[in-house]
Amino acid sequence: MNDNINLVQAWSNDDKRKQFIEAYKVWGVYETVAKLDLAYYRYEMPDGTIIYAMEHNQKIYDYQNGTKEGWKTGVSYYIQKKGDRFMPSPSSIWAVADLMKQAKMEFQKECKNTQ
Repeated sequence: MNDNINLVQAWSNDDKRKQFIEAYKVWGVYETVAKLDLAYYRYEMPDGTIIYAMEHNQKIYDYQNGTKEGWKTGVSYYIQKKGDRFMPSPSSIWAVADLMKQAKMEFQKECKNTQ
């Protein structure tokens, strides 16, 4: 229950939820795929929903000259609802933040009902 109260505070607005998602590295590396240079980070929400952040390298191009500029680290987010199989369909950071907003509202209801 106290964890839910902390999450209500940590996820209190869109900016805080986005910051939480962008700080995915604190969730810890869940799995790596060395051949593909991928790292997965995983956060399990109290309701059993799992958020994955997949870190990958992507090429940067200069579209005006058509030349490769180099590499940068990109991230894709995935949502796995409790009881569902993992389906590799990326979600936007805002879709993940909206999921967290819904969870926060449920936590708030639980807190009010226990008082």
